[in-house]
Amino acid sequence: MQQIKEDGNLTKNIQITANDVDTSKEGTYHVTYAVTDSDNNKTTKTVTVTVTSNDAPAITATDHTLKRGDTFNPLTDVSATDLEDGDITKDIQITANDVDTSKEGTYHVTYTVTDSDNNKTTKTITVTVTSNDAPIITATDHTLKKGGAFDATVDVSATDKEDGDITKDIQITANDVDTSKEGTYHVTYAVTDSDNNTTTKTITVTVTSNDAPTITATDHTLKKGGTFDPLAEVSATDKEDGDLTKAIQITANDVDTSKEGLYHVTYAVTDSDGNTTAKIIAVLVTSNDAPEIFANDRTFKKGATFDPMAEVTGQDREDGDISKAIKVIANDVDPNKEGTYSVTYEVTDSDNNTTTKKITVIVTSNDVPEIIAEDHTIKRGNHFDPLEEVKATDKEDGDLTKDIQITANDVDINKEGVYHITYSVTDSDNNTVFKTVTVTVTSNEAPHITAEDKTVKKDIPFDPMKDISAADQEDGDVTKAIKIKESDVDISKEGVYHITYEVTDSDNNTTAKTITVTVTSNAKPEIDATDHTVQKGSAFDPMADVSATDLEDGDITKSIKIVKNTVDTTKEGIYEVTYEVTDSDGNTSNKTIQVTITSNEKPIIEANDQVLTTDDTFDPLAIVTSEDKEDGDLTAQVEVIQNDVDTSKPGVYHVTYRVTDSDGNQTEKTICVTVLPVAAPPVQPSTKTPPPVVEISSTITPSQPEQGPIMAELPSTGDQTNKGVVALGSSLLALAYLLFRRKK
Repeated sequence: MQQIKEDGNLTKNIQITANDVDTSKEGTYHVTYAVTDSDNNKTTKTVTVTVTSNDAPAITATDHTLKRGDTFNPLTDVSATDLEDGDITKDIQITANDVDTSKEGTYHVTYTVTDSDNNKTTKTITVTVTSNDAPIITATDHTLKKGGAFDATVDVSATDKEDGDITKDIQITANDVDTSKEGTYHVTYAVTDSDNNTTTKTITVTVTSNDAPTITATDHTLKKGGTFDPLAEVSATDKEDGDLTKAIQITANDVDTSKEGLYHVTYAVTDSDGNTTAKIIAVLVTSNDAPEIFANDRTFKKGATFDPMAEVTGQDREDGDISKAIKVIANDVDPNKEGTYSVTYEVTDSDNNTTTKKITVIVTSNDVPEIIAEDHTIKRGNHFDPLEEVKATDKEDGDLTKDIQITANDVDINKEGVYHITYSVTDSDNNTVFKTVTVTVTSNEAPHITAEDKTVKKDIPFDPMKDISAADQEDGDVTKAIKIKESDVDISKEGVYHITYEVTDSDNNTTAKTITVTVTSNAKPEIDATDHTVQKGSAFDPMADVSATDLEDGDITKSIKIVKNTVDTTKEGIYEVTYEVTDSDGNTSNKTIQVTITSNEKPIIEANDQVLTTDDTFDPLAIVTSEDKEDGDLTAQVEVIQNDVDTSKPGVYHVTYRVTDSDGNQTEKTICVTVLPVAAPPVQPSTKTPPPVVEISSTITPSQPEQGPIMAELPSTGDQTNKGVVALGSSLLALAYLLFRRKK
């Protein structure tokens, strides 16, 4: 820098060291300059040279058509651009314009623009002024079912800006619609307004078929013991009827969630046009086993990187690959020290079953050999060589395949299952490596045919393949491979027939199944109704416990009608109810039952007043009986609800009885029990002259006033009062007479 000041102007010393400029071609070029001062300090600089085009600008303007009387701005939507100058729209000049929007005609507008290089461009557009708008026809495309009615004039209209509604002037100029055939057809309409402007419009008429509905249902996998709703997430749609989910029927379902296995559910739905669709899904019931961790003992050199998750996987019978869920819960490996370490893994499946596994990690001084072995899948019963395609190599020793040892092998090719083989190999440095492979033995089961016995009516068309399906554990759905091996079905005759189906899977396992096809007559339905006995005044429902079944229609209880009913629950008597029901084939059955209305009267207690002497034994239940019109003999149900009888003392006592019948009617009755004193002992005869009769009378009744015969006063107890009084009076007279005789 200081030297430059000393050398002054060095322009004459500048050298061009590079120059690729070509002014005959557009592009970007470069020129490089260099200069050196007296101290040999050198400076270089490169400049860019851009060679541009000298194209004329471009005007963008289009022809216009407008109506007479409309406003016209000649600069609307007009623009100009130049390759060098960019947007030069503001520089556009109108050099000619004869447009007159008050008159119909063809006019012109001329535009001019000049760029910075004085390149000039001119453009002329045509402006057409028309009289008025053409009319508009409103008509839409149609889609209809084959056989449906079609009126080409329905919902078709025409309007004109000047004339208004001109629908009545529409003409159909073409119409090839044929509703008896599926296809795409066209109808062409034309209309002319008062200015002779004519508009035409063609619509498309599509005649469609009557498509069957679609069932949406997917296969399911659930665990043994789980809940399964066959209608969950199942839907049906129809192109014409829309959502038909509620109409879905389950025609077959062999799912048993208590057992592992592959089952099937068959759905069917019919649309309003009688089109029926069926769909079969598979339901796999799986076990609930604990998961399994696959991790082998590891051997690696001191100082090498150790990833405890490398080649560690987890499998669960239900969840599949759960390797991502494995956790390392213990790890004491130090890759910088030789030694034997351990790593413990843990994994939990979606059922909270937890498995742990511990492996040994050996850190050695050199490389360990490598075993190359792949997992295998074989069919049950097939030959299996555990050493086939298994190899071992070592960095130092080379091929060690012949030294491979099988340290564990639980493979049983006669049973389905997941097994493991563990291989080991040791190199010359005593480095041992292990590898475990999985051997899956799959079933070689015969396919399963799903077919149910059928009952059909005589002379009704019968499809032997309807609702028949087949599944194979390996091949999946093999329904299309089903063949009818034998069939003796004759739907023109009633009887029991058989169809034998046969299917063969890809392993040549063949399954046959025979179903019974019963061709039935068109039997009448049957009404189940029994006679009734009802108490007077009780409620009576004539439809209670009444049902009807039909061989073809099943339960048709809802169709039962009462055609006769004479029952009057307010009066005792025997009445009739007649039922009638008709099945889907028009067969009608009748049945008449008897309804007996019984009385509801109270029971009757029979018990009489009693006369006892002191110290007599008295059982109040021994002298009472009871009868009821409905229940008969109720003596055993009689209760004593009051009893003050004391046979040790003379007196008048009472006993009250109560009895209740099966209708809850109660009756009570009270009787009178009179206890008399025991008579005096006999007197020995003497020789003395008997006293006068008057004295005897005085002796018999020494304290009684003269009031006539002695009578016991008994309480009123209904129809037994007079009998009690008479009995008591008679007893007293007899006693007086006895005493009188003994005195003599």
